[in-house]
Amino acid sequence: MKEKTIAIVGGGASGVSTFIHLVLKLIVNPVPGRVTLILIEKKEEVGPGLAYDTSQQGHLLNTSAGLMGIFAEEPHHFVEWMQARPDYISEKYPGTKIHADAYPPRSLYGDYLKETLHEYVALARQHGLEVQLRHDEAIDAEVSEARVVLQLASGLSVRADAVVLATGTPEANNFKHLEKSPRYLDSPWPARRILDTVASPDATVSILGASLTAIDAVITLTNNGHGGPIRMYSKDGLLPRVQSPQEVPFERQFLTMENIRKTIREQRRPLRVKDLWRLFKAEAERILGPQDDWTKFDRVDKPQLKLLREDLELALRGENCVANILFSTRYDSFDVWKLLPTDQKILFTKTLKAYSDINRHSIPVENARKLISLLESGQLSVTAHLDEVDWHETEGTFTLQTEREGTQRADYVINATGTAAAVEKMNIPLLQQLLKKKHLVPNPAGGVRADVHTMQLEVPGQPLAPLYGIGHLLVGELFDTNAVWFNVARVDFMTNDILLRLADGRS
Repeated sequence: MKEKTIAIVGGGASGVSTFIHLVLKLIVNPVPGRVTLILIEKKEEVGPGLAYDTSQQGHLLNTSAGLMGIFAEEPHHFVEWMQARPDYISEKYPGTKIHADAYPPRSLYGDYLKETLHEYVALARQHGLEVQLRHDEAIDAEVSEARVVLQLASGLSVRADAVVLATGTPEANNFKHLEKSPRYLDSPWPARRILDTVASPDATVSILGASLTAIDAVITLTNNGHGGPIRMYSKDGLLPRVQSPQEVPFERQFLTMENIRKTIREQRRPLRVKDLWRLFKAEAERILGPQDDWTKFDRVDKPQLKLLREDLELALRGENCVANILFSTRYDSFDVWKLLPTDQKILFTKTLKAYSDINRHSIPVENARKLISLLESGQLSVTAHLDEVDWHETEGTFTLQTEREGTQRADYVINATGTAAAVEKMNIPLLQQLLKKKHLVPNPAGGVRADVHTMQLEVPGQPLAPLYGIGHLLVGELFDTNAVWFNVARVDFMTNDILLRLADGRS
């Protein structure tokens, strides 16, 4: 029987999930012939991914533990894994709560990924599957309808019957002119880079961005004794809102799939962003009462300390109406996203996404309290309307120009603005080579085009090309690619199609 090879590019959470789903399915329903699984990761250690490869216990998961299971439709698997290891967690992560509504340290989740991966590597070999874990980087590829040949940085090549691009979340590259500075970090990950770079605990550090990633940078600094000013800058200056300590059930009556489909049927046209906004307002007003002026909910240029205090109180009472509504949509959001035409997806990104993000991707209570303390002391500030950032080599400092506060200076700058949505700006050599060869099709809404049912990437002129993708690479197609539970669900569909391809001889 012909040997079949499946290669996975990227050993973070999505790559690990892909690997273990393939192993489990190959054990339960073997395909004819010998199967080799190759997992390629440029970092020395496969498993954690940048966000979870941290020794900082102050870096907490931003999603509750009950949604972080790495197996499809088993969201509590991570919680069950923790419950089976109370002594280990008590010793290594003292004070960590073990339940579905907890927000454990990210490094503990990294431990979970590594242990699960190694368990399934051993299981695969016990069942006659060949497994190769390669510490290398895929930098180029040739794609045909029969196979994909990956070129590795080491000079070796991998011929595979199917390839999965689980390339993760690329570092931001929107301030390339700052890279000449030794005091500039293009990413806050891994956290060790911040501690190795920021030499003085009294230095002024500017963080570009105000999202969860930026907050992680603040936590890294302050938990390691940094006492100097920390300034967060962003386009809108919006901090994420605060998560309730436990999930708040919310039964929607207006913003439902039934009403969304009804709108399409009655209007006889595609779904529009304004339809979603109308239904959302009706849902919110059912709780808040009629609102004459929705602009009063605009949070740009409002005192972030005041807002954060209010958000914390609302979260503790479970009364953040907007967050409760949006959080309740998490299992419907992908289905809604698929109904929007490309121009409406782009419009949503420009108009509503920032507010959607700060409510759906919010701050754990513990970190909210830390931020409030830092803002109250004056050590931390949040500034909107960042115009430009420059490095002055002769002076050894940065200048940051803002619309409202003029020019400010900083000793160090950390880029935490998040990754690019446009694939052309994703700083991953393999993706750029595939684009150059026209093996990928950019999606105007972000990432690349793919079949959303199978995750097979669209390759011009080669409809059967065995090239798949998962995670941020498909942000325009999938929307929720920063949620582990969502990516795991997509991995389940994707691995089904890959094994069906191998079984019926498409590759």
